[in-house]
Amino acid sequence: SSGINAEYGDPVAREHADALVDATISNQDSDSLHQNYTPGILSLIESMDRPVLVHLRDKRTVIGVLSSIDSYGNLLLSNTVERVYAMGFHADIPRGLYLVRGENVALAGEMGDMCYEAAKPLDQILHWQEMERLARDERKRRVRQLSAEAIFIIPDEHTALEDDFYQ
Repeated sequence: SSGINAEYGDPVAREHADALVDATISNQDSDSLHQNYTPGILSLIESMDRPVLVHLRDKRTVIGVLSSIDSYGNLLLSNTVERVYAMGFHADIPRGLYLVRGENVALAGEMGDMCYEAAKPLDQILHWQEMERLARDERKRRVRQLSAEAIFIIPDEHTALEDDFYQ
């Protein structure tokens, strides 16, 4: 009935009809924009036979040529390397043919030319990783120690905190 009223000049009906036409046009535009969009891990189908970077749930990173993908998101990578990082640099550990279960993929995408960045020697990166781990463990130990000490601090009777608390 709003279309009929719009034809006869009812301004409210005309406004509703125009809004409906605008919504239909914007949905058509949206559909054309997303016509080639593939959701989820299956969007990697377009990256077949190209280098892809895969961040795993256990925080490892692997880079390889995408050879196969299935409906579960399992990835078969060839010429794969595991990329390890330390102090802003990286090294690559050769892994060869690599199968990644889809449930372990946190993020995946095509690499392009970025996979050919210069790498540092692996032993140097592993040494730096160990140094970073030791520093991180020391920070955690110090925080735990300070937290434990803070729990058992008993203010003496002359502290301003205690005076404010009891007044």
